[in-house]
Amino acid sequence: MGSTEIQNQAAYELRLLAKTGMDNRRVIAEAGAIPFLTSLLRSSDARIQENAVTALLNLSIYDNNKVLITASGGAVDSIITVLETGKTMEARENAAAAIFSLSMIDGYKVSIGGRPRAIPALLGLLKEGTTAGKRDAASALFNLAVYNANKAGVVGGGAVPLLIEALMDDKAGITDDALAVLALLLGCGEGLEQMRKSRILVPLLVDLLRFGSAKGKENAITLLLGLCKDGGEEVARRLLMNPRSIPCLQSLSSDGSLKARRKADALLRLLNRCCSHSQHSVNMGN
Repeated sequence: MGSTEIQNQAAYELRLLAKTGMDNRRVIAEAGAIPFLTSLLRSSDARIQENAVTALLNLSIYDNNKVLITASGGAVDSIITVLETGKTMEARENAAAAIFSLSMIDGYKVSIGGRPRAIPALLGLLKEGTTAGKRDAASALFNLAVYNANKAGVVGGGAVPLLIEALMDDKAGITDDALAVLALLLGCGEGLEQMRKSRILVPLLVDLLRFGSAKGKENAITLLLGLCKDGGEEVARRLLMNPRSIPCLQSLSSDGSLKARRKADALLRLLNRCCSHSQHSVNMGN
């Protein structure tokens, strides 16, 4: 395979060529570069590993190459190994981005999420990465969690507290990404219970109804509605005790996106029923 310098130069040039143009990505893959790059992921040279995983990431943007990479012997497992223990943070982050890219195809959500090291490795990067790395990890986790069978693994790996922590950290810069994953995890019973038990999530979500992006507001209201309905009376009571909640919901009900307005209206009706029930209980007690 040549000297270390030759390997690095080859990986670097493939990385650059695959960065732009679908034709480049197609031709490089057809020339047999994917097995070569996969073999370089195990290199002890940090430069080679980083260039190889980034080249595979760039190649994966072309959908047919997703198939070729996934079918290439050991490629996905080697990418996960780089994600876990890559020699540079950039290599780990680009491995996460590659997992995100590959998991855009529904069938690969199943096969990648079913690998026992994949989700823990993404959660590790979510905890330790730079802003870009955390975003790549959250995006990949979102893709995997779309498939219901993966939700339990994401929750069981400790995603909920990590994602809530990300909401608390403005500097993390992944608020919208974290909200999107949390909203998906409402569909996992254990995830829902963990979120309901959190004492800080509701105030954070109320603040995001005020100051979040349009997409962030949609996911924040999705979370609040999901937490309050179907057995979430305790969360509803905590929400009612927050003096900012009703004004925020009323504002969203009138000024939010169509999706946000509908969910804000539904939550306001639910909270109104909760108030009526509480008042009825008080009157019965008297």
